[in-house]
Amino acid sequence: MLSRISLFLSLLVVSSLAEPPARPVHPTTSSAAPAAPSGTCKCTAGQPCWPSAKEWNTFSKTLSHPIFDVHPPGYYCHDPHFNAALCKSIQTNSGNSIWRSDQPGAEQSDNWEFTPFSQCSILGNRTDTCGQGRVPAVAVNATTVDDVQKALAFAFKRNLKVHIKNTGHDFLGRGLGPGSLMIWTHHFTSLTFAKNFKYKTGQSAGVPAVTVGPGNQWVDTYAFAAKNKVVVAGGIGALGSVGSGGGWPLGGGHNILSPHLGLGADNVLELDLVLPNGTFITASPTSHPDLFWAARGGGGPSFGVSTRLVYKAHPITPLYASFFEALTATPAAFVQLLDTYHAALPALADAGWSGYYPFENGSYFALMYLLPNGNTTYGNATLGTFIQAARAIPGVTIKTDATTTYPDYQSWFVANILDPVNVVGFNYTGGVVGGLGVDTASWLLPRELFENPESAHTMSEALLTVPAGIGQCVPHVGGGVVSATSPTFNAMHPNWRTSLSDISFFGAWNDLTPQSTIQGIRQQVSDLLKPFRDLTPGGAQYLNEPDIFVPNYTVANWGTNYPRLLEVKKAVDPTNQLLVVQGVGAVGWDAEQICKTS
Repeated sequence: MLSRISLFLSLLVVSSLAEPPARPVHPTTSSAAPAAPSGTCKCTAGQPCWPSAKEWNTFSKTLSHPIFDVHPPGYYCHDPHFNAALCKSIQTNSGNSIWRSDQPGAEQSDNWEFTPFSQCSILGNRTDTCGQGRVPAVAVNATTVDDVQKALAFAFKRNLKVHIKNTGHDFLGRGLGPGSLMIWTHHFTSLTFAKNFKYKTGQSAGVPAVTVGPGNQWVDTYAFAAKNKVVVAGGIGALGSVGSGGGWPLGGGHNILSPHLGLGADNVLELDLVLPNGTFITASPTSHPDLFWAARGGGGPSFGVSTRLVYKAHPITPLYASFFEALTATPAAFVQLLDTYHAALPALADAGWSGYYPFENGSYFALMYLLPNGNTTYGNATLGTFIQAARAIPGVTIKTDATTTYPDYQSWFVANILDPVNVVGFNYTGGVVGGLGVDTASWLLPRELFENPESAHTMSEALLTVPAGIGQCVPHVGGGVVSATSPTFNAMHPNWRTSLSDISFFGAWNDLTPQSTIQGIRQQVSDLLKPFRDLTPGGAQYLNEPDIFVPNYTVANWGTNYPRLLEVKKAVDPTNQLLVVQGVGAVGWDAEQICKTS
């Protein structure tokens, strides 16, 4: 069965090609260049403060690789740089998330490459102007700590606007920024394993660990962990473009096994950071503990550039997997099915189950659930109870009800996330597509919502209203170890410790879609979360799947942890060298964090 997500994206690309090439804009980008830098602005390309060619050349000679000008992905598809062979290759590969992660000027979601008045469309006409957009002017290909230190020191001395990028898998485009210097960590890819990890202080952690560089991606990290007969935390979106040593853990990071292993940020044992002024430190529970706390869930790169990150590794465990698909004949049957599932979810969490439950247009519902060390008898007594109740609902037809056991997480991941041939039930293998504009929005759903029948029913009815063309997923990734972890263990929003699910919506378009259509999609994605926000005043979003329109992002991202985060930020980055969209300390700056507005 084709993935409903990938099918939607494929149809979107085909249907949008006929649209007139209206220039999309992103309302979070500034519509005018900032004034000449002063004490309240960063220096950007084209201003008198920008380093001279001689200064850049002298700086370049101090690095392990020469600096280079960064071009938008569509650069060779437009005059005067048009190259037929290169353009064909670019257009062929533009939707490939792996290819995009290898392009310094690309984001996985290409809307973050554009500004209101500057873009470089891969799908546009050859004669269209190729503008630089939000793509940085110059980049350092950083492969050593020394490279990062020198780049930050060079920028710090000259007050340059800086962005840090590894794979470009970021739903707020935080790796790019107009007129900036990019520190590209994509080729910083060390991978090592220790049976008994020792901190740099010499103390033994007493556990196995996997050490990764910021440019490592989860596919390679999974394979490496499996080779060493361990499992590490990681996202289902890891078909290639999610960085295992960068933004994913710094933003918290959830996974289908989070209830059993903890969130990504919960599993970080130690990390190396180059601070905004170029100083190199190692953060751990006993070394720079405030930075260690802040970096794990405080978002990157607000406190420094990650150059090495150590994950706790866990013994390989056989996984009992359940796959379920149901078709509903009426909206009432769909809502009743969701009510039944929502009522069952707390008990399923307590029983050790975790997974994902995609749905579609009030007519389709699916489960992909895992239970470490589970078996058929236990499965039937727990998840099987819900499935039997679902069968009894009038208007519900069961399409798939299957179980199987995998020897380890890697086997499950390959079979159901990477291999479209052997997948059971809902097909996730086509779900990660690059080269489209994408907006996301997410919200954490506390356990108490599922335990209250009235609130649970309100959620069911809200899910019924999700229209065709809006992608969604409601991963059950809370409870278990996540809930057992202290709300102050790291900088993650405390609501993670009381939530069972994280609902997320996304809308997509290509770069020839009319602006009026884009704006409608973006607002619709955000508005769909209103019923869930209303149920949880002061609630939280998932930092790695943020809503650009979320009210009061500091509360939504970190809640009561934000004041402490801001204190750490001010101590380590008093000149605001590293600011990003919805980042710690970005309140009072313009949309591109170039000039202070208050």
